[in-house]
Amino acid sequence: MEKFDGILFDLDGTLWDATAQIAEAWNQVIAEAREALAPYGKGKPLTAADSRALCGKTMDVIADELFGDYPEKAAIADRCYSHENDYLRVHPGVVYPDVGGALRALAEKVSLYVVSNCQAGYIEVFLETSGFSEYFSGHLSYGDTGLPKWDNIRLMCEREGLRNPLYIGDTQGDADAAAKAGVAFAHAQYGFGEVPGAAIVIPAPVELASVL
Repeated sequence: MEKFDGILFDLDGTLWDATAQIAEAWNQVIAEAREALAPYGKGKPLTAADSRALCGKTMDVIADELFGDYPEKAAIADRCYSHENDYLRVHPGVVYPDVGGALRALAEKVSLYVVSNCQAGYIEVFLETSGFSEYFSGHLSYGDTGLPKWDNIRLMCEREGLRNPLYIGDTQGDADAAAKAGVAFAHAQYGFGEVPGAAIVIPAPVELASVL
């Protein structure tokens, strides 16, 4: 196996599944605005499957898909993201089995990072509620920089001086972002998506440490 000097992780579908909790949090905000959203054909409650389908997309794209031409879509999306962070602190997502042990083993040998298309504060909530902060050396999100995932991967590598990093994610979008950033990719096959032809495949969370 190739020697990597840093491992960058996607979050949703790779380290935990918070799709049900995210849907619940957003539905609470959407319910308050349903009357205003109705004339625009929006305001339908989200399911966990809806939330899952949106994972990996940037915040602006999600706002467009959920709220369409609604004039205040940016404001309601901001309320949803803020409430989501607060909700997840009390009702956290489900960390995949064996992730903690795998991260502990990896962190003893190489620096770990999280790079996600989520809002600012979301990664921090994951680290806080999971108790995994000690394993990670840094993180970046779309909400932090306004940049897409591949740019944030590249930025993190530049900041940390990583010369041969690996990005671990669960979707084709993650694989494409890694390719655009010029870094190796490993597919978390247990997650949300398929990545045909991935050079490195991780069938189960317990095998995350096998990349080293």
